[in-house]
Amino acid sequence: MRESPLRTYEGQIRIVLVLLVLFLAVAIYCNVHLLIIARNAIQDEAGRRLGLEADLVRAELERDQMLRGLRSGPEDVPYIPPTYLDRIARVKGMVGIAILSMDGGILSSSDPRRVGQIDPFLSAPGGRALGTLRIGRSVVTPLDRAAGSRHATLAAYSPIRDRRRESIAVIRVEQEVPVLAGVDRSLRAIAALQAGGLVLLLVMVILFARWLLQPYRRLLSAAGGAPGTLSGLGRAGGHDGADELLLAFRGVLDKMRDQERELITLERREGGVTDALIPGERLIGGMTSAVLVFDARGRLAVTNAAASRLLHLDGAAAGKSIADLLAAHPRLVALIEESLATGRGRSREVLPLSGPSGKETHLGAMVSPIRPVSPDGAASGPVEGVICLLADLTEIKMLRERVGLKENLASLGEMSAGIAHEFRNSLAAIQGFARLIARTAGRGGAGREEAREHADAILREVESVEKVVRDFLRYARPAALDLADVDLERLVRGEVAGFREECDARGLSVVVKGSFPSVRADEALLRQALNNLLRNAAEAIAGRNGSPDAPRESSNGGGRIEVRGMPDPHLSGGARIAIADNGPGIARDHLARLFRPFFTTKDRGTGLGLALVQKVAALHDGRIEVDSEPGRGAVFTLVLPARPGQHDTPGSLS
Repeated sequence: MRESPLRTYEGQIRIVLVLLVLFLAVAIYCNVHLLIIARNAIQDEAGRRLGLEADLVRAELERDQMLRGLRSGPEDVPYIPPTYLDRIARVKGMVGIAILSMDGGILSSSDPRRVGQIDPFLSAPGGRALGTLRIGRSVVTPLDRAAGSRHATLAAYSPIRDRRRESIAVIRVEQEVPVLAGVDRSLRAIAALQAGGLVLLLVMVILFARWLLQPYRRLLSAAGGAPGTLSGLGRAGGHDGADELLLAFRGVLDKMRDQERELITLERREGGVTDALIPGERLIGGMTSAVLVFDARGRLAVTNAAASRLLHLDGAAAGKSIADLLAAHPRLVALIEESLATGRGRSREVLPLSGPSGKETHLGAMVSPIRPVSPDGAASGPVEGVICLLADLTEIKMLRERVGLKENLASLGEMSAGIAHEFRNSLAAIQGFARLIARTAGRGGAGREEAREHADAILREVESVEKVVRDFLRYARPAALDLADVDLERLVRGEVAGFREECDARGLSVVVKGSFPSVRADEALLRQALNNLLRNAAEAIAGRNGSPDAPRESSNGGGRIEVRGMPDPHLSGGARIAIADNGPGIARDHLARLFRPFFTTKDRGTGLGLALVQKVAALHDGRIEVDSEPGRGAVFTLVLPARPGQHDTPGSLS
């Protein structure tokens, strides 16, 4: 019994392609049909207007007959000279005007050569047009356009009646309709193109089906002709071609696994444990994760390039013991030695790792013992080695920290909004009382100057507290990013230019170096962060960091701030903006608390400037980095990653 096409892969492909062709055919038919309806609507409107023109011409002819005083019997057809009809046709911009008898003969025409001929439209078999004219209604002919011609005409017939209201003759007017001709020409062209396209698509679908199914048929034929358990798959019942092909390749994979086990067993018997310890050195070498394999004596047997880069191993690392190779990483040494001694594996271990430059990274480690494989596929027996997989989790840890920071900022914003509201209400009351004191002291009397001084002091403190409240609300209030493509070169130069006057007053110099790629960010927030970093650098150089032994001038004889820009090599499309100063630097015990709100070493500082910078970086999914040593200045680096929709157009500054 033959299976239904819906149950076979080949049949399903053919049905989908046939449905696609049918859908396109219906769409083309509907499109052409709508165009025909539109063409007919335009033609009907043009015909209605032409019929009105025919009625107007008939009325003018009847009026001129009355002016000439012609007399005719009720059944006589009035005679109009051809020259008169030609003049009316030229005045009205028509192709021609003719007077016809009721049997279709042309009695008079603007073209004298047609007089005496028979009109083909009225004399056509059926007589439907004459019947319509006899009852006093006008008739419009179909569009007349020769093949390949850009011109087309419409003709309208209107009856002429005698005094008894009987139709005794017909007036025919003909006019060019270029717009309707263009529409009809376009309709025919579109219909021809779409019909040709449908035929071409049908041919392409047939060829595509043959091309698409050809590899499948070859694979199915090869699977059916394979030896052993694969032969006869094509004759198995209950499966279509795709299922048979899948079963065939599963059988191939099973055979390959069995042969691999046999090869490993033979290698152990012939070459000993050492040769069979590492069956996949090429596979390990191509892995992106760091891989270290140690033998039973704890010596490095195999490693890959990723491990050499991560752990800074040299080319002579093979054969070294764990203690010599990983002396700088005691926690990792302990995990590997424990696995060799006990035969137990460890997974999901996170280890801190310090590089030669002092930068700390975080590694995810998995340690697994290597044991002999029994014929049934189970690992048993003594430990013959250890395999260690390492992955760099530094970026993931930093991402988690940024997410936690965002969550903390949101919670702090909700909590602080109510506190700041009440705080500002109290400040408003203090400010009001201070103004009352100042107003009372201004009326004279004892203590007037003292009261005024107190009032001025209260006002100054109120303004100071108000500034703290503004900065705190700016830090704590949840912010919605207004993202746009930002030209960092223009933004940095603008902020430096606006800050240069203040630096000149303090005797500081500001220079801009490097390249600044464009980023997608909130320009207002970036301006705020850059302004805070510039101001922080200027105040640090001026010796306002609160340290009693901090020098007020740098060792090189002058205050200097550098704004350096560069693309981030680790963030495709990102940017790094570094602001360096040659001030006294930052104490090591202050680095951990540097971005904490309200932490400051300045006499009049609020401790919110750098916290605001960190918030701006977190909102942009970036970070703020600081590098400083006492007496050598500080470098604050704002890292901005690329965002969706960003166009990277770097500019160069010198």
